[in-house]
Amino acid sequence: MTATKPRPGRPAFTDTVDARQGIIDAACIHYANFGIKGSSNRKIAEHANVTPAMINYYFRNKEDLHKAVLQSGLAPLRETLPGSENLGEWVNHFHSHLLQTPWFPHLMIREVLPSNGLLREYFVEHNAPFLFGSIKIVLQREFKSRKVSKKKDIDRHVVLLIGLLLYPFLGMGIAQNVTGRMFDEQMMKNFRDDALSLFLHGIEP
Repeated sequence: MTATKPRPGRPAFTDTVDARQGIIDAACIHYANFGIKGSSNRKIAEHANVTPAMINYYFRNKEDLHKAVLQSGLAPLRETLPGSENLGEWVNHFHSHLLQTPWFPHLMIREVLPSNGLLREYFVEHNAPFLFGSIKIVLQREFKSRKVSKKKDIDRHVVLLIGLLLYPFLGMGIAQNVTGRMFDEQMMKNFRDDALSLFLHGIEP
């Protein structure tokens, strides 16, 4: 069998997966810290230990890299959240992912939530329905099992709970200085447990 001639600049086969993922990982950090407009392929390539040309090789255009970064922050949740039997499991799956990707909430603040965020439109179309839908289904089940009044606004409670889980990651820098305490993994898990406890007591009849 005749070997296919590689395209110019094509990396060795064994490096392909690692190099591509390394670029995505580096872009995740840079986009979260500096925003997409504040990041450059040169800096991302330097962080990933590749050449800028390799970024162009793996990603046809900048939008492809943007989408890959967002998917990197959400794809694992598509595997874990649908299997949640109750609200506690959903919260644990969601929070465990945040512990592994602490950059993700900062990316959301910079590029998804603002009206001019470069990832906002893609997130709203491809990711928001799944993320909010998965917790709404579990929360509806929780409301029913606890005989919560139907007058409770479930959509508002979805937003509230996600906010309780995300905020410690966003406010960590300032909060550590103000409290003089280290927000280590155990502290973040305590925040998770407190958030769930406060939320459940708040919806009790």
